[in-house]
Amino acid sequence: MKKLTLNSMLMVTLLFLGACGDTNDSSGVETSNNTEINEVDDSAESNANEENNTAVEASVEGLEFSLGHMNSTDHVQDSLAMRPWSEQVAEATEGRVQFQIYPGGALGSPPETYDNIVTGIMDAGWGLQGYNAGVWEIHSAMQLPFLAEGTAADLSVVTQKLYDTFPEIQEEYGDVKVLWTHAADPYAIITAGTKVETLEDLEGLRLRTPHVEGGEMIESWGGTPVSMPAPEIYDAMQRGVIDGGVLPVAAIADFNIYDVVDYVTIGNFNTSLFYVFMNQSSWDSISPEDQKIIEGLSGEQMARQSGEAFDTQREDAYDKSIEEGIEFYELEEAELARFREASEVVTERWLGDMEAKGVDGQAIIDEAHKLMEE
Repeated sequence: MKKLTLNSMLMVTLLFLGACGDTNDSSGVETSNNTEINEVDDSAESNANEENNTAVEASVEGLEFSLGHMNSTDHVQDSLAMRPWSEQVAEATEGRVQFQIYPGGALGSPPETYDNIVTGIMDAGWGLQGYNAGVWEIHSAMQLPFLAEGTAADLSVVTQKLYDTFPEIQEEYGDVKVLWTHAADPYAIITAGTKVETLEDLEGLRLRTPHVEGGEMIESWGGTPVSMPAPEIYDAMQRGVIDGGVLPVAAIADFNIYDVVDYVTIGNFNTSLFYVFMNQSSWDSISPEDQKIIEGLSGEQMARQSGEAFDTQREDAYDKSIEEGIEFYELEEAELARFREASEVVTERWLGDMEAKGVDGQAIIDEAHKLMEE
């Protein structure tokens, strides 16, 4: 975080007034992970120094924070969510709070993003929750099988509302300031070579998944879950290391895997959660008035906007996939019921874990279903 301070004319005024008063005035520069420039007035009770103090108090200071993410500037979460949001914040606070966006993992790799926010290496950041397994176990209810009805915008609003509703979910985020959370569009089975029309077609298939719940779901179907960073998916599919993945349709565009994908099986199998966090100390450095402004621009409305960005990407990915000859197949209802039944063990395991924590997991699932129906 940088503190943007006095203009050059005010600096000249301060120096001139200081020369007219006590010669013991000093200025100091303090540096840390953030950069601050502070004018330190002498404590002498002269008229000149009183004028100095008045001038300093009248100055308008602006705070500049870093916001890092793993995507390119062309990614929809940068161009349609984070960047417009940062511009809105700067405008609404009249420049008092600004965010400098660092794309492409410039401030840390995807698995490092959360820790880098907590420790202050970056002031704020966007990331995939699946890279930090076990941190948000309660909120991960949204990643359970077949809890993904609707669009990415719908699922994102549900995700944010669950956070807003349940204190036990909020407690999982105690190390950071949550600006908003959101979800991907519903996941599909995306494969090379093998068309998945029945549960048996998954036997032995090696499928990439971004989180624990997805891995358990794939295992319940007879497949083999594989965990790997998203940028490695293309090469892994091209070389036959994996047969595909359980991924959002938008990911075909996101990872540019059109020429290694043959089939997409639609089933609204699950989703993944994403976050936009801020370092708590960085957040605390913002005035209460500007905090209120930022909160008014974040939360549910940005969850929806982030989801809509993925929905836009999904539409583009679908259209181009059809042009590229990728075949889309929607499971018949009877077969889809078999997938549901096989994966019930994943939800049962999660409910058991919640019971052990003293959390009413069923209430969270029920609320998620209720919100999806609204």
